[in-house]
Amino acid sequence: MNITKSQFLKGSVASAFAIGSVASASAKALTPDTKWDDEADVVVIGFGGAGASAAITAHDAGSNVLIIEKMDAPGGNTAVSAGGFMIPDDINQARKYLAGSYQYCHAEMDEQLLDAFCKGTGELRDWLTGLGDNVGMFVYGYAGFKNLEGADTIKRYRIRGQKGGPKKGSGDCLFDLLKGAVEKRGIRTMLSTPVVAIIRDGDEVVGVEVQKNGQKQNIKAKKGVVLATGGYEFDPESLQNYTMGYGIGAIGNPGNTGDGLRLAQSMGAKLWHMNAYSAFLGVRYPGYKTSVSISPKGAGYIWVDQDGKRFSSEKVDGHCQMYVASHLDAVRHCYPRIPCYLIFDQATADKGPMGSGLGSGYAINREGHRWSKDLSKEVEMGLLKKANSIAELSKMLNLPEGQLEKTVEKWNTDVKAGKDTEFGRPIHAKGKGSYTFDGPEISAPIENGPFYAVELYPTLVNTQGGPRKNVKGQVLDAFGNPIPRLYVAGELGSMWGPIYQGACNNAESMVFGRIAGANVAQETPLK
Repeated sequence: MNITKSQFLKGSVASAFAIGSVASASAKALTPDTKWDDEADVVVIGFGGAGASAAITAHDAGSNVLIIEKMDAPGGNTAVSAGGFMIPDDINQARKYLAGSYQYCHAEMDEQLLDAFCKGTGELRDWLTGLGDNVGMFVYGYAGFKNLEGADTIKRYRIRGQKGGPKKGSGDCLFDLLKGAVEKRGIRTMLSTPVVAIIRDGDEVVGVEVQKNGQKQNIKAKKGVVLATGGYEFDPESLQNYTMGYGIGAIGNPGNTGDGLRLAQSMGAKLWHMNAYSAFLGVRYPGYKTSVSISPKGAGYIWVDQDGKRFSSEKVDGHCQMYVASHLDAVRHCYPRIPCYLIFDQATADKGPMGSGLGSGYAINREGHRWSKDLSKEVEMGLLKKANSIAELSKMLNLPEGQLEKTVEKWNTDVKAGKDTEFGRPIHAKGKGSYTFDGPEISAPIENGPFYAVELYPTLVNTQGGPRKNVKGQVLDAFGNPIPRLYVAGELGSMWGPIYQGACNNAESMVFGRIAGANVAQETPLK
């Protein structure tokens, strides 16, 4: 059947579905009776790193800007992230490296987006330092995939905290700089205001409908709308449809419930990278809104599945850990690695706290989560299993009799012989690690009791999928045409595939926030 773009759009609007915390995401048609309660040249939906970058840039280009945020505080994933952003030493080498990451996983790559991103990262230092006074930054990490050409040029940066100021997470340091620039410019913001629909005039976006203090309001966007709402980490239906596995948790902003995804779909947006995400193996820690990370400082630990067997090198890049766990056993009809188990000994526990050295996550940065130093709290609540022998630990986990003992014995033998014969996990570090705080010891035996185990589940840092964009930041429809006056930035519709280089989401949020802001500001205003 042959259909036109307009017919497709009409049908997609009629069938748009509602998920999550907002009402139906169906686009609302402009009528002669539509009354505007407010207006701005540019309406930015979402006040995280991408939204702030778009708003700053559109304002500086001469546009009147309004930022709308559904949560009661701004920040999004940026503020609770590790605060990292990638600035390479050489953008041409960085392009080779990043192109290699797409080829590595056979992901869809847009040449123009990659060119624009690399060029934009080369401008980030000057742009960021120009947003405030005495802005400092420092290197904290490097390339996650050493085997790719150009890896040596990759550097991950963070913003320094203000000297003499309160101690803050690195994500807050980055977002505070962006938020300060928004406030300095007097850009209007509306918090606790979910956007429930896009208002369209035919195929063209002309405004949004919001819910403010229990009342519906229509806000006119004279030049356009920028979607910067984040991903769908906390939307069960999207997770069910776009990820492998089950029991998937997340560490980021609980407001990421897929609102922008549905708003874009209501306008007929083309989706891409829906099977791509940054995700590790984390812990469901009782009493917190989100999952939490666990990161042994010692080297005597392994992962095992529900058969008590190792299934991967435990030193895969952290952003890719979920992929090794989301394995469907098509013979037994189960996910034997969900949950899986982290097994470690007292020597490893004694090396330091179990929290991630990156300091990222909502539970850490907003709810004050900390692992107890001696793990006694976690043992008492049953989160950690503790036993005097590996055999006893195996019984606590209901693993097949004798298998965990064999697995640990094989691991210990390999480590002492200097080679992991099963999965090639390095024994000692060679060269600089992914992060400046990576220790020289990578693998050690598990032999000093008592012994510990904790359940691990796939845990999202962020999703990458969403509406596809072009090099101007415009949202594309299912036929590859720009949807008039609709732009997107940030992790929503990210350019990244399944193999993700850390610190590139924050970088992309700022680079394409700036691109979207600059281009929407050039639109001819509606009357």
